[in-house]
Amino acid sequence: MRSGIIRKTTSYIMGVPMNDMDINTPQMIYDRINSSDEFELKNISFDDKNICPMVTVGYRDMEFLVDLKIEPVSAITPDFIFCHPIPNEALKKLKQAQIGITTSLTFNDDNLASHHFQLKLLNCILPDAAAIVDFNVRRIFSPVWLRETARSSAAPGPSYIYSVNVAPDRENEGKAWVFTQGLNRCGFVELEVINADEKNTDFYATVLSIACGKAVTERKFPDEMEKFDIAGFDEERTLSVTWRYWKGEMSVYPEGVLGAGRRRPESRNMPNGVLFIWPVDGISRKPVRACELEPFSLENAVIEYTAEESRRMETLASETIPKLISGLAVPGAKAIVKIRTEAVKDGNVNYEYIWAEVDGIDNENVYCTAVHDTMFSGELKTSEKFQTSVKNISDWIINLKGTRIAPDNAFLIG
Repeated sequence: MRSGIIRKTTSYIMGVPMNDMDINTPQMIYDRINSSDEFELKNISFDDKNICPMVTVGYRDMEFLVDLKIEPVSAITPDFIFCHPIPNEALKKLKQAQIGITTSLTFNDDNLASHHFQLKLLNCILPDAAAIVDFNVRRIFSPVWLRETARSSAAPGPSYIYSVNVAPDRENEGKAWVFTQGLNRCGFVELEVINADEKNTDFYATVLSIACGKAVTERKFPDEMEKFDIAGFDEERTLSVTWRYWKGEMSVYPEGVLGAGRRRPESRNMPNGVLFIWPVDGISRKPVRACELEPFSLENAVIEYTAEESRRMETLASETIPKLISGLAVPGAKAIVKIRTEAVKDGNVNYEYIWAEVDGIDNENVYCTAVHDTMFSGELKTSEKFQTSVKNISDWIINLKGTRIAPDNAFLIG
């Protein structure tokens, strides 16, 4: 049996400057780090293997060894995906860019904090970025998002550390390959679904995303064929997954399937596992290869978050309340909020949460209609109207002109 915990791979994130002269010399970069209140430049050396400067940077109670490499942007290939809209001038510069500065480091035990540090450092050393390129997930991010993320006291959510990708199989109509990227840098096995029915890729992608988020926030990953509960439906049924090492799965698939045999890219011959899922019929005891499983509804799946992740989400939601208020001022905008309420049980005060539609909001209060009953206290019922302090908002989602915006991408609200 193989372990799901592996040696962490390097995290590579590049910043592409609006002005190449901003990264003309290493000394300019050192000076920016030295002038920052957040970082302590402890040492400057040289990485002989990668032929680039290497710095030791202190951040809070952590310390990171970072390679700083000014290099061509030729590694940004057409398959990279834009995660955010890029301002027109920045997009124009990105298309013409010749060089960027790549920060490379190994995450410590706190993957989210390590990722946040890497982004904050890039924002520090690159005062005017055109775009941010994350090579581990093959994604391109907005410079506006970078600035907002660097200012925040909360790390970006786990979905920014990994990506879930769907590649249609052009040689086998109706089939697709669904796979993750970014988990290896967190010290976990990547997951994949080979020979998936293309019509079911949303189901596979959702399961993979829940599993990845659970692994990153809880800092744990199952061993090969070990059960990993990632969500619950009721007291008796859970959404559970596991994996099997990819090499042991290759004989299962027909010749010519994307992701297997001759059509498996060498870059995917890393620690990868084929996804297995337990059926939720209440009868099956063994996991089923995901591509062979009949998809089921995930609408009522409940994901439990660690206290640490709940605090991160609440901090980010609180910081971005002004954005929510601005967004709701746009005609036609609709939002729901997750409200923290107190539930008293057996004399103990606990928090519980309820989602509610926003009827109105100001700088102090939010006026809501409950979407569901409170589970424990019974204090609020579905469709009941209530008001509470904006300080009790622990998460929010707004639909703004057809775009779904949450605290993690609140910068999209002007």
